[in-house]
Amino acid sequence: MILRRALAVLLLLVALVALAVSRASHYSDDLSDSAKSGIAVGAAVCVLAAVRFWLRKAPEQ
Repeated sequence: MILRRALAVLLLLVALVALAVSRASHYSDDLSDSAKSGIAVGAAVCVLAAVRFWLRKAPEQ
């Protein structure tokens, strides 16, 4: 369970960094609109995967 929670936190950090990079004024001038959209979609996927890892129950043995 600790491994899944650690992975969830890592995915949330990746999503936060991706959104920060796409919104930063220095980097956003060089990126096209489709690249910004791709980064936002990737960040959303990371957040959804993190929530799934965080909330998933351990398999019953």
